[in-house]
Amino acid sequence: MSEQAVIDSLAFARNKSTISGVIAVGELPRLVAAVMSDAGGLSYTVSGNVDVRPYLLLKASGDLSLLCQRCAQPFLWHLDLECQVWLAQDERELDAWDREADGLADAMVADERFDWQVWLEEEVLLALPVSPVHPNDGCPAPAGQGQSERPNPFAALAALKRQH
Repeated sequence: MSEQAVIDSLAFARNKSTISGVIAVGELPRLVAAVMSDAGGLSYTVSGNVDVRPYLLLKASGDLSLLCQRCAQPFLWHLDLECQVWLAQDERELDAWDREADGLADAMVADERFDWQVWLEEEVLLALPVSPVHPNDGCPAPAGQGQSERPNPFAALAALKRQH
């Protein structure tokens, strides 16, 4: 990782700074514990801006190996996330905001030592599906499953029903 992990969040936003790159999944220990493999990486962009109030914008994407809860086989899940957090100078300013009316639900007090990698990891963890499954019922058929060797037990009932 070539970028600095700790930034002054308010200065970063006011200067309209941007950090982007690719971070290895293996560099995010809590994420490693939640996925099947630490292989691969996540592309990210952290940018700051001011739109009436300063904010940070996080975009991340990549493929993560998850365990399908239906068939217990690993599969690649595509992450595509975007989130924004508004920055207040202090607690008093944050408390003064009407966060729900102004659409500022995700807001925090600016931090001179804001670790954006922790923010990235937290947002990725929150974006993971609770019960991951292969998309479009794409679970592979278990080995040896296909044509059933024994007859359907309800076929005999269907024959009896036709007789009566």
